[in-house]
Amino acid sequence: MSGDIRQILESHHCFLEISPYYAVTEDRPPGGAVTVRRVQAGFDVDIYGVKMSREPDPPAEYWLVYNRLKEVADVVRRENNRTSSIEVIPYGSTIVLDTKNRLQPMALIRIRIAHTGDVHEPAGPAEQQALRSFEAQLSNLGVTSGRGRG
Repeated sequence: MSGDIRQILESHHCFLEISPYYAVTEDRPPGGAVTVRRVQAGFDVDIYGVKMSREPDPPAEYWLVYNRLKEVADVVRRENNRTSSIEVIPYGSTIVLDTKNRLQPMALIRIRIAHTGDVHEPAGPAEQQALRSFEAQLSNLGVTSGRGRG
């Protein structure tokens, strides 16, 4: 099945982009002003692929990739002693327009890697390690950072 997923990812010119994931909290002490804190709690790994179909619903290939990424998330979570939260978020009904490629419609799946501790604490080495592990797993499937070949 890994070969099938790799072929799907390659045919859709999939690539990933990594950005910080921020948690925003508000604290209001009794009688005091609101204090807003923004803390980097982890990372968002967005995987984009060229949308081949004009249909509004995602094709079966999308869900195959989504399920494979959930399996990868379970492997990475086990490797990192379950210290980080790893969530695979489908955006099946969302189309992203690639402004660098004549508004080519793209599909998106997001992987969110975050710490499971206090919301006021920033991401740490466990989240960095989970990110590196996930990047390595994605690279094995042919998904690398930056623009696809399409």
